[in-house]
Amino acid sequence: MGKLPVVAVMGGTGVLGKEVVRALLDPQFRSKYQDVILLTRNADSPSALDGISKGATAREYTTDDGQTIADALTGVDILVNVVAPVDKEFDDKIAAAVTSPLSNVKLYLPSEFGVEHYLHDFKHPVWGKKKAHVEAVSGRKDLKLCLVFPGLFTEYSIGPWLGFNTKEGKYEFIGSGDTPVSFTSIVDIGNAVASALANISIENFPEKLYFSGDPVTLKQVSEVMKAAGANEVEVSNLDLAEYKAKTTSTTGLDPAAYLRFLMAEGKINNEKNDNELVNPGGRLWKWRTMKEYAQETRGRPWANL
Repeated sequence: MGKLPVVAVMGGTGVLGKEVVRALLDPQFRSKYQDVILLTRNADSPSALDGISKGATAREYTTDDGQTIADALTGVDILVNVVAPVDKEFDDKIAAAVTSPLSNVKLYLPSEFGVEHYLHDFKHPVWGKKKAHVEAVSGRKDLKLCLVFPGLFTEYSIGPWLGFNTKEGKYEFIGSGDTPVSFTSIVDIGNAVASALANISIENFPEKLYFSGDPVTLKQVSEVMKAAGANEVEVSNLDLAEYKAKTTSTTGLDPAAYLRFLMAEGKINNEKNDNELVNPGGRLWKWRTMKEYAQETRGRPWANL
């Protein structure tokens, strides 16, 4: 058996990053890595200290003077990047670090962790930055890339930005609301990433991973929310073609409006997924369902927003 890999998480103090770090440190996965490194700008932040207390090693980096990203990646075999792609200069520095001839990184999971935007028939600056970053790191031939697409985050989807006004009990669907949508809990995304890294060799790692925690239609979302405590929900529908044409006629920075018609088009439905690859028979953990989330939020998630 060869040396166990060193795994580093950039953005490990964020909403999703904390779940990735938590899962990597889970006893059922932790033994497969030599070390789990939390890359952070501030090792004294509460989130970083929490990761350290659970067994992670923290390494600080800076994009100015001091320890660079390349320095912080010394000895790292696998890099998981869960930093939101909003800063092109930062993305460029990550790309330069992982593609450097001095880099030891052999497997890189770039900051995707959303919808499969390579299917889109329109352009958007957020997904455009992701494409540009992947292209920038594709030049190093001995670097393996894996793009992770879990669909929509369960805990951050049933809110007014996607047409679910849970405070007033009014849901607005684009199209009929009958198309399945892949909703995946951030807890499950962390588990799935950790399981993949623990159980698949770098040499055999896939170029893409698709997860689907609970594929439900928007109509089914409304039903489980009503049953969990939302009581009556008023549903209205907008024409898909008209809504898409209006939304794509201008370029907005917030992708939420685009996600709404993508759900209706069936482009956030990971029907073919890698759930069995990372969690065979559901034996490692139980995927969180929309019904469970509805019960936890009493059918009114984000009602106090």
